[in-house]
Amino acid sequence: MRWLKRLKASKMNPLGPDFSSAPWINFGLSDKKLRFRCPAHEMSGPFKMYQGAINLYQDSIFEQWDECNTGMSVLLLSTGWKYWDKPLGEGALGYLNINVMLHRRDPHFREIDSMLNQEDMEQWLLTYADGLWGHLNRELVAHPERKVRPISPERDFWRYPKEAKEIKKTVINDLQWFSYVVDTLNDSKKRRWHTPITEDHELAILFNPSALGRDYYEPEHDLDNAIECTIKEFIENVHIKLD
Repeated sequence: MRWLKRLKASKMNPLGPDFSSAPWINFGLSDKKLRFRCPAHEMSGPFKMYQGAINLYQDSIFEQWDECNTGMSVLLLSTGWKYWDKPLGEGALGYLNINVMLHRRDPHFREIDSMLNQEDMEQWLLTYADGLWGHLNRELVAHPERKVRPISPERDFWRYPKEAKEIKKTVINDLQWFSYVVDTLNDSKKRRWHTPITEDHELAILFNPSALGRDYYEPEHDLDNAIECTIKEFIENVHIKLD
């Protein structure tokens, strides 16, 4: 069936993953259950998945963030899919890697009261973004010798949300999602989707696209739109319920 669908593919309409018959993946998160569809892994890198139930408050399973002293995380899943031209065409045009992460607020970070509060969640994400991508920009300024040419903020700096209005809010399957884009000039857009699950925890889904053997935004293909459709379909299949 997938081969038949690929007959209709083209560079302007590449074939991505099929969610309609993809198996469900389940994670136990203390008293909650995370469930989503996940098509077969197609990346050259390894498929990774956390095994076993997860105690949300068990410190030993989380890795502390080095970039900022605000939180910690555990990787639940790492997988990815390719985007294909028609048979006898140019093969795989690009791919989408996703990492499903569980983020926990550091017990010492008390600048917000609860991630379940929208304004607090926005502040959490702004702090997170500045602690990661803002840190990379500041490091570039502090160490210009790492570039073989003069630093250009417009070209070299990461662009990330600095105000709450740059974070989009959407409700899907009764989950409040917060999403935004991170990129550099001419680089593929990294999409970030977050949803709070307790006062101290949030689910983060990190979508990292890339082209293969071509520029990501060249007009001869529409890889970015195909990836955007995949992200929408993935999020529409995410459910979190009481166990």
